[in-house]
Amino acid sequence: MAGAAGIKYVEANKVDYYKVLVNGEVAGEISSPDKVEQLVAAKAEELEHADTPAHLVLNDNQVAYTAERAYKKKTDDEATLNRLEGMLETHAVGVKVVVNGETVGVVRDEATAKKLLQRVKNKYVPARLVAKQGDAEVRSLSLNASASDEEAESEADAAPTRIVTSVSFAEKVETVEDDIDAAELSDPDELFKTLTEGEPIPRKYTVKKGDCIGCIAAKLNISEELIYKNNTWIKNDLINIGDVLDLSEEEPPILNVNSEEEVTEIEAIEPPIEYQKSDSMKLGQQKVLKEGTEGSQQVTYRLLKRNGALIEEEQIARKVLKEPIPTVILKGTKVIRGEGSGKFIWPVSGARITSYMGSRWGRMHNGIDMIGKSSIMAADEGVVEFAGYKSGGLGNAIIINHQNGFETVYGHMKSVKVKKGQIVEKGDVIGIMGSTGRSTGTHLHFEVHLNGKLKNPTSYLK
Repeated sequence: MAGAAGIKYVEANKVDYYKVLVNGEVAGEISSPDKVEQLVAAKAEELEHADTPAHLVLNDNQVAYTAERAYKKKTDDEATLNRLEGMLETHAVGVKVVVNGETVGVVRDEATAKKLLQRVKNKYVPARLVAKQGDAEVRSLSLNASASDEEAESEADAAPTRIVTSVSFAEKVETVEDDIDAAELSDPDELFKTLTEGEPIPRKYTVKKGDCIGCIAAKLNISEELIYKNNTWIKNDLINIGDVLDLSEEEPPILNVNSEEEVTEIEAIEPPIEYQKSDSMKLGQQKVLKEGTEGSQQVTYRLLKRNGALIEEEQIARKVLKEPIPTVILKGTKVIRGEGSGKFIWPVSGARITSYMGSRWGRMHNGIDMIGKSSIMAADEGVVEFAGYKSGGLGNAIIINHQNGFETVYGHMKSVKVKKGQIVEKGDVIGIMGSTGRSTGTHLHFEVHLNGKLKNPTSYLK
């Protein structure tokens, strides 16, 4: 009986405890696995917020337990936990920046990756200009579309408003968390340069007999702008045989930013011209009876950009604030060859304007650019005043004097079909659309001048 009682006493005083193993090696004994789990969780939290070059995390499934039971067992939990902490193993994780399926760099964490990618966008598009749904501050950047005409007119001198409606990468960009070697980590500043700066392509050209800036650009299929940009020593287009031109270009960067902007500004509307006929005036004579006055309009453009450079421009809204008053001109009734009507047709069939006239943050565009069918037509009857290559960016160009105060300019042509002094009728084909001169793509650059002053072509093209 005594033996049975003793056994019962021993059993009653047995204590459950646990042997703790780290990667198969005994770390000690613990009274409860909860204490180990608390230590592991605290260690993981500490690593999460540690200021280390590489983000370290605990290895998975490295801690195991075996349940034990012994008479009046007392475990030294503190000693076990201290040993355990020193035995826990870690590894580095990082976030790979992947562009079009190819890893271009590795950063510490997702927050660093997002900051880096936002920095790339901000290089070309300031974050303060990006519109947000329901953002009152952004809405206040736009002119009040519901304002009265009087209120709108009072804003005629206001600076253009600019809102970025979308910003995106041209390439497919992903961020992928993965185990890494700490040595793989990229410096964020260096990775930013890698993503945004293309590798230079060195190129030299020695000027030959008969060369000119536009001739070289056309021959080598580059823009005149590149020549001027790389060779600031060129003055008045003067180059000599033997001069060495730097024509180096940069490859496109790894990561390109597409943005869409809306620009609202106040523009003048040129006064239309009304002609009155008079039998008492000599052939070709004319007299201004009443000077017209400009009107004004609120115009909104949609701009498509790549890395901050304008690719395409489209007028999406127009509101007349003040109607122009026509200029009234009295002219002879007899028509002479070469005198225009003052009413213009579009010089390109199926035309679509890709860039409007006006100032765009530092650049002045002295006309409009358009694309459409390749044949270029005379916008009105007139006499060809210039036909050939024109330095200064227009490339192959034609200037028509309409003998009534108007002149029209046609630039960047692939080929010219008329000669100086030739009389052309409205709609006659005068050339073929091209990309000569300071041009980045095939289009027609079109200008309207009246009595020597530059006018907005959209005021005359209906």
